[in-house]
Amino acid sequence: MNDQTQLHLAKGDALCRIAPALGGSIMALDCGGVAVLRRAVGDKPIDMACFPLVPFANRIDQGRITLNGTDHAVAVYNLGAPHAIHGDGWRRPWTVEEAGPDHARLRLDGSADWPWPYRAWQSFTLEEDGLWVEITIENRHESEAMPAGFGLHPYFPRSPQSTVAAEAGVMWFNDPTGLAVCPQESGLFSGAPVGIEALEGLDNFFVAPDPRIVIGGPDMTVTLSGQGAGFHFYCPGDHDYFCVEPVSHAPNSFGRGEWGAQDILPAGERRSQCYHFAFQA
Repeated sequence: MNDQTQLHLAKGDALCRIAPALGGSIMALDCGGVAVLRRAVGDKPIDMACFPLVPFANRIDQGRITLNGTDHAVAVYNLGAPHAIHGDGWRRPWTVEEAGPDHARLRLDGSADWPWPYRAWQSFTLEEDGLWVEITIENRHESEAMPAGFGLHPYFPRSPQSTVAAEAGVMWFNDPTGLAVCPQESGLFSGAPVGIEALEGLDNFFVAPDPRIVIGGPDMTVTLSGQGAGFHFYCPGDHDYFCVEPVSHAPNSFGRGEWGAQDILPAGERRSQCYHFAFQA
């Protein structure tokens, strides 16, 4: 199947629009006419409802990685300058491998922006009250292991009634360039809903193994869950959205050389992680 401008998935009252050519991003996820995620506000990947983070999440200091004694350069773009940010999957077109009424599978072939050859897939499965997104990465190098990270970058509609509930006891603080540099204990997310005004201005990673985050609003409650090390929370003060990004590794852990077993992918092997949006009006 060739690339398509948009894919339209439907199941009951749930609708999902996907833009393969725009970073394999979700353009809209609605249920009963209510927006689960912010609907796309433009024609760039950064304008979408949700985009994939692959083959790494968040920032890498100055775009430099040292693995097994060898230094590697990762492409740096203006969005995260002077650091590499969010991988390259969201900036490149994906190929549609399979599409049906309520499911789709996209493929991405890696580029020179990442030092190792790789291939990635996204599988979407829409339910009447939820959406599954599975991301798979394959290391296509003949002999070298490579770092591999996963994540999603969803945008949620913000209103004065928005709340976020999660359990996370540690928050990473950033330096002036936005790079996470220092973890400290935090009582911000202790399981109870927190009003969005108390979260305004955050752009921080929270340690929460296999996180489960409940996003409340006036018309929709969304539970976002997945595998990983925690979630990055971003809530700019001058926008009508906020982001809750489940990711497989802490920000700049690749730059610091802090490798977990799940962060290194041997040559020729694949690894997958699943994320789930459950929604209820």
